[in-house]
Amino acid sequence: MAVDIKEKKELVKRYMEREKLSLPVLLDKDGKVAYTYGVRSHPDHFLINREGEFIGKTVGARDWQSAKNRDLIRYLLEQNEKK
Repeated sequence: MAVDIKEKKELVKRYMEREKLSLPVLLDKDGKVAYTYGVRSHPDHFLINREGEFIGKTVGARDWQSAKNRDLIRYLLEQNEKK
């Protein structure tokens, strides 16, 4: 899921289409979600488990399609499941 902070719906829609992204997007019109999660820069990435618990965070652009990053996500999720 993506969260867009304080941008208009049409701008977000064009971006999603241009980048061929198909994930759901929450439009954070007033920035309350960003404030709640302590977003300080863009992009921030959060890993949240199925129970809604925070697992990890990274700041800055990442290639989430790379094998290295996908392996990292799998590892973090597996470690969380062992708890």
